[in-house]
Amino acid sequence: MGEISGSKPPGYIESIILSGALEGNVLPLTSYCNLGCLFCSHRQNPPGVEALRIAPRSMTEIEKTLSFMDPGRPVVIGESATRIIEGEPFTHPEIIEILHLVRAAFPETMIQITTNGSLLDEKMLELLSRLGKIEICLSLNSCSETGRALLMGDSEPGRAVKSAKIMKELRLPFHGSVVAMPHVVGWPDLENTVKYLCTCGAKTVRVFLPGFTAISVPVLRFKDILWEQLNAFISRLRKETSVPLTCEPPLITDLKPEVTGVIAASPAANSGLRSGDVIEAVNGRPVLTRVHAFNLVLEAGTAELTVVRKESQKILRIDKEPGRKSGLVMDYDLDPRLPRDINRMARKYGALKVLLLTSELAYPVLSMAVRKFCGENVAAATVKNDYFGGSIKSAGLLTVNDFRAALEKYFDEKPGQKPSLVMLPGRAFDRRGRDLKGISDRELQERFKMRFAIL
Repeated sequence: MGEISGSKPPGYIESIILSGALEGNVLPLTSYCNLGCLFCSHRQNPPGVEALRIAPRSMTEIEKTLSFMDPGRPVVIGESATRIIEGEPFTHPEIIEILHLVRAAFPETMIQITTNGSLLDEKMLELLSRLGKIEICLSLNSCSETGRALLMGDSEPGRAVKSAKIMKELRLPFHGSVVAMPHVVGWPDLENTVKYLCTCGAKTVRVFLPGFTAISVPVLRFKDILWEQLNAFISRLRKETSVPLTCEPPLITDLKPEVTGVIAASPAANSGLRSGDVIEAVNGRPVLTRVHAFNLVLEAGTAELTVVRKESQKILRIDKEPGRKSGLVMDYDLDPRLPRDINRMARKYGALKVLLLTSELAYPVLSMAVRKFCGENVAAATVKNDYFGGSIKSAGLLTVNDFRAALEKYFDEKPGQKPSLVMLPGRAFDRRGRDLKGISDRELQERFKMRFAIL
């Protein structure tokens, strides 16, 4: 529903795959999925969305993609960094051969596989355990067979539910994820699922906020208050488990570098760091945001943290190798490089007044960051996602027409305040500067006779 592939030049899809390999270390295998999730985003796309499907890729194609990847970063399978639809990786007829190929090419590299779990029987999990340095991201969504069958159309829901227990027995590292659908399966089912994943030894559990578009079926729709209820629900559960629980996207309204959670038996856990601690400095360097704190710890070897815990300041030490994960879990707020890029681009174009267009979801944090780091010459304005509609508020799903409507509204409300440069969020565009409908950002420049830049 609502997907197009259009007429593409030779090598177009391959170029997307290879750029994804270079930028995100992503290894696409297939777009085929063996389940029919009620909440599948691709079923809710309005007409005209450019979403690309690929058949199961050959060993030759996969081997070529591996040559573009960095052995120093995890190989990501089953998650998309592009407009190519990622299916269920374990449906690939040569998945075992592929995993052996990746391991032979990168003997010491972590392989991260996102899966719906429907094909994770004991034999497959034992193979993954033997290969070593494999981390599973299990999209369970419900730990009850009736709930999983309802949400995902899984005819054998017990297999995926059982896989979490087997991974615990095999000591195979995994993360759990749940698309929160309490309006469909009920709050007890959601709570039981999160707690089940924690009991089975998940390193973290991600709870994804549900969404619906203007064309979604009635069962997927919910009232605006649901997101607030889910945020409060996760906050409560964090007090009942030591496993880091994250809400994605995070509903945050500040830049306070507060620790969301700490993975058990990790360097961060060994340091004594706790959920709720606020990191003020890393190796004496003042921390600006959550992302800033996370990156400073990641880049460091030994990291001396100045933290505030219940109004008391503490000095903690994380010992690890530079570039290795510490086990620190923090919500994503703002990378301090973004304000620097905004200021740099403003200087490049000689712009005395800059308007930054942003999504409804990111506006609270970005507007705060603009005031704090960019000064009075930069203003932020929110863009409503009219194209997808419904509850959709993310920057990655905004279109050129959404930006056009937002600018027209802005100029109507603030006549005579025309900026010299308008910045657009890069997530809304591909490498060619085209949105999800294939429309170029140049159309905005032609329409408004102004200078635009993709950030």
